Parts: sequence; C-alpha cells; structure tokens
Amino acid sequence: MQSPVVQALAELDAARARVDRDAARVLDETRAKLVAELLPVLDNLDRAIAAGRAADTGDELLEGVTLVRAQLSSVLRGYGLERFDATDELFDPRLHEAISVMAVDDPVYDGVVVKQWEAGYQIGARLLRPAKVIVGRFAGAGVSTARSARLG
Repeated sequence: MQSPVVQALAELDAARARVDRDAARVLDETRAKLVAELLPVLDNLDRAIAAGRAADTGDELLEGVTLVRAQLSSVLRGYGLERFDATDELFDPRLHEAISVMAVDDPVYDGVVVKQWEAGYQIGARLLRPAKVIVGRFAGAGVSTARSARLG
C-alpha cells in the first residue's frame, strides 16, 4: 500500500498532465479557429490579384497586394496552415466540396476535379475548409471501366 504522500504526488502528476493536455487542445482549437476566420481574407486577396492582372491596372498596386497576400500566407503557414489544390485529382468528398458538375468529352475525367474554385486548407490532419471544385461528368458508355483504369 502506498503512503498518502506518494499517492497525493501521483494524483498531482496526473492532474498536471491532464491540465497540460487540455491547455494544448484549447490552444490548437483557438489557433485553428483564428486561421479559419482569416481564410476569406486570403481568398479576397487572391481575387484582387486576379482582377488586377485581368484589368491590367497599375503594377505598383498589384505588386503591393501580392506582397500583402504573401505576408499573410507566410504568417498562416507559421501557424501550420497548409493549402492543397484539387485540380486533376479524383473527387473525394472528404476533401472536396462539389459546387458544380461539368460535362467532359473524355471518360478519364469522369469524377475528376476539372476546375478549382477555392483551394482547400488544413492544419496537420485537420481539414479547415474543403476545396470548392467543379467535377467532370462523362455521359458516354464505359464510365466505370475508364474510372477503374485511371485508379490503376
């Protein structure tokens, strides 16, 4: 039988470990929430850059917005944010959100992401936002054979 002092010390160590685990979990959840709330800002900067390139506005303004986007992206990567692109990947509902379907002429592209509307983001194994995608759909015969061949 353990002495009361040894038992109290063991309980204290267990409580300390529990508090440390809970604090780490809260920190991870808070970090993920903050990063997720900043993703629309990153998206809007991407849209501003694309619009600036399309409109051929002043190079200085476009360069400034591009630098701000790079800075924000760097800070978010420091918090563990990882961007993933889905174009040409087989549609995966765990990682992709289909916003539309587009007819494709080649059966190889049936069920494949043919265009990405917004990139997906994750922190470690935790998905923060699925990629918003357009998925190809082949209307011809032999779809299952083509899909099987693509998956190898």
